[in-house]
Amino acid sequence: MEFEDVLERRRSVRDFDGKPLDEQAIRKVIEQAGRAPSWANAQPWRVYVATGDTLARIRSRHVDLVRRGVRGASDFENMHRGDWGAQAQGNMNGWSRDLFYRYLNGDPEGSFALSNARLFNASAVAYLTVERPFTEWSVLDLGAFEQTLALAAANQGIDTMIAYELVKYPKVVREEMGIPRDEELAIGVAMGRATGDRLNGYRSPRMKVDEYLTIRR
Repeated sequence: MEFEDVLERRRSVRDFDGKPLDEQAIRKVIEQAGRAPSWANAQPWRVYVATGDTLARIRSRHVDLVRRGVRGASDFENMHRGDWGAQAQGNMNGWSRDLFYRYLNGDPEGSFALSNARLFNASAVAYLTVERPFTEWSVLDLGAFEQTLALAAANQGIDTMIAYELVKYPKVVREEMGIPRDEELAIGVAMGRATGDRLNGYRSPRMKVDEYLTIRR
């Protein structure tokens, strides 16, 4: 697949068909993600992939916690949107208005929240961790790994969703995946094949390059 086609194919999918993915395809995507750039070649990432019965247990426990209104407590601090910078706040607010009020018409059926609670009905979830202690450079490396993973998946025809919801309840993930306490659970990447659900029809807008690019000659 041409690189521009890969970039276009990569998008946030909120409803997967749940059908199993080939394990070798998953391994290849993770291996390719390992080619991401890394500070002094530290390669601080570790990856735990949940599929099958393990993912079913995580999903069931997650749904139960959501239904009981248990507040999320991710390892990485979940900063309130109002504390972000002005540019980020503007983009997030615009995204919320477009998705909920213009595209989902207020989402009267709560399909967005239901999708989140079900972990998007993903076929597999790759949980990314970083060993303690770590620096901001390690987090930067982890972000590069995450993006490379998503692009590698797109190149294999696999859709993805990178979301806080997947690591909202780290205790559940740790117990089911055997993640040691000296590793910080950073983010999850849901994988599978997109359905035709309307949740997958929305494409978030992107800033024009001149809104964030400065070139001085």
